[in-house]
Amino acid sequence: MLYALGDPISLLLLLVSFVVAVTLHGFVQALVAGRSGDRRPAAEGRTSPDPRRHVDPFGAVGAAISGVGWAKPIEGPNRQRRKALVATLLSGPIANLLLGLLTLVLFRVAGGPPIAGGSTVLLQQGVTGEFALRALLLFGLSNLFVGLLSLVPLPPLDGGRLLFALAPQTPGWQKAEYQLVDRNIGVAVLLALLLIPLGGPQALLPTLLTTIGSPLVRLVTGG
Repeated sequence: MLYALGDPISLLLLLVSFVVAVTLHGFVQALVAGRSGDRRPAAEGRTSPDPRRHVDPFGAVGAAISGVGWAKPIEGPNRQRRKALVATLLSGPIANLLLGLLTLVLFRVAGGPPIAGGSTVLLQQGVTGEFALRALLLFGLSNLFVGLLSLVPLPPLDGGRLLFALAPQTPGWQKAEYQLVDRNIGVAVLLALLLIPLGGPQALLPTLLTTIGSPLVRLVTGG
């Protein structure tokens, strides 16, 4: 987002899109967890649509610099209730992906141009053009890439938590979980993958997300 400082409208749209995306993510997960009988998200205020309950500080840093961030992790059902845990963790990414794709369809129907590759770059620098189309495009891309990033198998992302929840409880896995989760090394690794260029002009994780997400964007926008 910081790349868009020269364009206040894009910066505002990027900020609002990110906040709405992570709020939706955490809110949906809290509702699904509550339906499974887990009361912890409600006790922590996660069933409220208040963005302050769902924005993760480190995820916001990632979004500010790389254009892509994540929601505050939710305390879902324990590992003994695997089906409930899987449903809770996947509900947030699925909600983001569906809303993102739907919004991009609306962008195209409203007269937006086809979007080709480099989708994460648009989340860094913003776009120009008619305000409504810009809003639809950035909102759709933000939701799409928040959903895709959340599925990466690295804590504190949902994909990483799901990986360790389903992994065998062997000493090796437990040690890895301790390092990545309890000592927050996973956050440091994630930020590095989002922010540090590794052999190219763009960091590794945004490049990977672009590779995965751009075909979806092209499919729904005709790029």
